[in-house]
Amino acid sequence: MKDIKIALFDIDKTLIKGDSMFKLLKYTLKKYPKSSLKLPTLFFVLILYKLGFIDTKKAKENMFYTLNYLDNEDIKKFFYEVIKGITYNDAIGEIKRLKSKGYYILLVSASPECYLKFFELEEYIDGVIGTKLHFKNNKYVNKIDGYNCKGEEKVKRINEYLKERNLSIDKESSLAYSDSLSDLPMFNLVGKAYLINYNKKNLDYEILRWK
Repeated sequence: MKDIKIALFDIDKTLIKGDSMFKLLKYTLKKYPKSSLKLPTLFFVLILYKLGFIDTKKAKENMFYTLNYLDNEDIKKFFYEVIKGITYNDAIGEIKRLKSKGYYILLVSASPECYLKFFELEEYIDGVIGTKLHFKNNKYVNKIDGYNCKGEEKVKRINEYLKERNLSIDKESSLAYSDSLSDLPMFNLVGKAYLINYNKKNLDYEILRWK
């Protein structure tokens, strides 16, 4: 295996402003107003989730109901019309800086890979890992294939991704960036990690303020 210095980036609230799943909901409601008929069901499910009656996977599958209204072209337009417009300039600058220094740039998110994958078309991004959704009848539906890509699952997916490409992490030279301590397992893969726009005091990781 080839050792590489890698930079791991979370996406929501790290590379982009806000939560892309809520952006997708808003985008779908505007484009297909009939999708709003499902909102009461979604709100009920989210309440059950907050109360601990259903797990994260089931809650997210309900959140992704909007995909049932979108075709592949809609998803692509969502990325280019919405996601691309809410990236942090500082994040893109850091990614380009690291890329110029020979870092392998890998984005890793709990949000759906079906729209985040378009980041791979940017010359400064080497790969994207996200939560996988079921592809049926030539379109994505709101069923998660496997597990929600969060916490330890991110580490598993990163390791699988690298193994498939015969790559391994040069830990001491590698970096990670996230807005949340839920990414501690990912942080443990690298020599230095940063918290992005973190609102609480943290003595373990340097906090970066990105705009």
